[in-house]
Amino acid sequence: MKVPTGEPVERGRKVEKISPKHTVHSLLDSDFTGYNTITIHGETGLEEGIIVYKNGEVIGSEYIYFKYNKSYRAEEGLKRSMNALNSNNGIMDTYKLSSHQLQLTKTMNEESMLTEPKTKEELELPTSFSTEYEEELMKEETKELTQDQLLKKYGLTELESTEDTGGQLIQKARQEHRTLEKFLKREKKK
Repeated sequence: MKVPTGEPVERGRKVEKISPKHTVHSLLDSDFTGYNTITIHGETGLEEGIIVYKNGEVIGSEYIYFKYNKSYRAEEGLKRSMNALNSNNGIMDTYKLSSHQLQLTKTMNEESMLTEPKTKEELELPTSFSTEYEEELMKEETKELTQDQLLKKYGLTELESTEDTGGQLIQKARQEHRTLEKFLKREKKK
């Protein structure tokens, strides 16, 4: 998520020392406009959640798993960001935004904005950290590719059948080798 730095309200607060419910509710009760970043070290490495507030309502969120270069936005990002607030290994920063900075944030991150803002009463805050989201991500990332997907991944989709695959690969390699030899001979003559 692209957000202006804004005015720091609090930086480097350890998430294990906060009450997520109290922290979020106090921002909502104070009609806060700005954002939190929650950076944790999860099972899959570094992760970061961003929660955007406007006048005491949550209006957007994004969650990033850096190892997999995978982002979840809007509702899915908010679930993961709220979960990260319950981690035992991370920090939280809070920044205040001006109305201009908030508008810029909304414009640059339309896909991360919620369809409807969430008030304190509508916000679901988990009571403990769950590894469910990381496990779900790891399943997505490690699912097996079909033979057709593997062939496509390595640019071998023109192969007609699995029986021909080995022979055609060898033939293709030999052809590339001959082409390379011809090129090298021409270069030596120069």
